[in-house]
Amino acid sequence: MNDPRSQAEILAAIGAAREDLTSSLADLTAAVEELEKRPLLTDEEKQALEEQAESGELGEDMQALVERIRRGEDSWEQVFSGQSPNGALLQGHLTRMVDEHQEDIALAFEELIEEEEAKGNFLLDDVPPSD
Repeated sequence: MNDPRSQAEILAAIGAAREDLTSSLADLTAAVEELEKRPLLTDEEKQALEEQAESGELGEDMQALVERIRRGEDSWEQVFSGQSPNGALLQGHLTRMVDEHQEDIALAFEELIEEEEAKGNFLLDDVPPSD
């Protein structure tokens, strides 16, 4: 079956798609740059996290981690970015948080997928099923 569109129409459609892609990439780059400018944690968030950890509420590992951070041996930025040798001290807390909030995480993920699909972005269409 022959495509009724002319070569000029096809080239114009390709050009428009390329412009859309270029624009989308520029928007994504700008969004990433904006996120990189923001601090990982605000001063208030750091203080709250440190107070919870110091109290023992978040476990002994987090207590030890806060002590090292407060002594200047480490920083939250290094810990959360994976650059800290003390990052393993965070793992127990993160595991507990994921376990505790598993249903909320799943619901938020479903909502994100639904929002993207409403925009026409079918993120999971090409993901192979897990066995």
